[in-house]
Amino acid sequence: MALQVYTASLLKEGLVAYLCLEDGASSWTSDIRGATAGDGDLLETLKIAAEKAERDNLIIAPYVVDVLEAENGWKATTKREQIRADGPTIALPRDASAASTTDEGRKAA
Repeated sequence: MALQVYTASLLKEGLVAYLCLEDGASSWTSDIRGATAGDGDLLETLKIAAEKAERDNLIIAPYVVDVLEAENGWKATTKREQIRADGPTIALPRDASAASTTDEGRKAA
């Protein structure tokens, strides 16, 4: 069985997040490399922590992602999850104003 990490979206920030367990305490990170990966009993422990975080309204829709060990941490095995972990596949404008719309441009025709 492949190693897996739990991922979800943080409700407050809307960011992709990955579950970390350290010394019995759980937390969420936006960096997949810091996630806790496991299988078997550890995966069941991660599931319980993810379900609790969802009940506590910290995250929404937790699920598992298959990962492989990479040079600098975990890497998702599917392209979809790699994009979720790494961000957009195109360069975004450096200046936020380059993508902004004027009030005139927001009016309905």
